Amino acid sequence: MADYLFVPQNVLDKWSDKGRVELKGHVLTLLREKKSFQLTSAVRFVKMEAGEDVKGLLQKVKTLDALKQMGAEHYRESVILGESAYQVQQGFLADANALRRAAGVSQPAGDKKAAGAEKHRQDEKDGEQDLLAQFLLDNLQ
Repeated sequence: MADYLFVPQNVLDKWSDKGRVELKGHVLTLLREKKSFQLTSAVRFVKMEAGEDVKGLLQKVKTLDALKQMGAEHYRESVILGESAYQVQQGFLADANALRRAAGVSQPAGDKKAAGAEKHRQDEKDGEQDLLAQFLLDNLQ
């Protein structure tokens, strides 16, 4: 399963209006499940407005930081990169693991308990990603 899932802004707005999620800063909380996910601002490249897709960005998702690093100009629903102009969909990448990594404590690599704890964290990570993916599937209508 992917480490990140793209969630369009309009979908987050709809979920928030229905009381399914709460957004505080860059943290999305699924209210019923009481699970939180770190969000990163991103765009999905939807279609070409002008030029050619020489970078192969159509249907790809890039963070706003990645756009800056590429030298792209982003304004609302548009991105210009060189001679190419794209229509984009604004949204977020949901990273279910960022909060755990931020709170995690490093342990010696040789420690069997640490290895067991890491396996447990990986299992929890996979479960949280599955939970977010299922929430997306159930609520994308």
